[in-house]
Amino acid sequence: MTLDELKIVNFGVYAGCQTITLTPTSQTEPVILVGGLNGTGKTTLLDAIQVAMFGRLAPCVTSSSKSYNNYLRNAIHRGTDPAEG
Repeated sequence: MTLDELKIVNFGVYAGCQTITLTPTSQTEPVILVGGLNGTGKTTLLDAIQVAMFGRLAPCVTSSSKSYNNYLRNAIHRGTDPAEG
C-alpha cells in the first residue's frame, strides 16, 4: 500500500483541514522526510496515521490509559467549534 496524500482535520495541533503530499518527487530517491522543532506535530502526524489505519488497536491508543472514545475526544484540536466535533 502506498499513501500518496494525507488529510488531517482538527487533530491535535493541526487546526482545520491540512493536506500533506506523501508522493516522492523522484523515483531514485523515494524518501519523504518529516522534520520540525519540538511540539510542531511530528508525533501527532504518526498518531493520526495509526488511528486511521488501526482504530482502537493503534499503539498510540492502546498505550494510553484512556478509553478509545476519550482518546479521540482529547485529540480534537482545542480551537475547534464543538458543533464540528
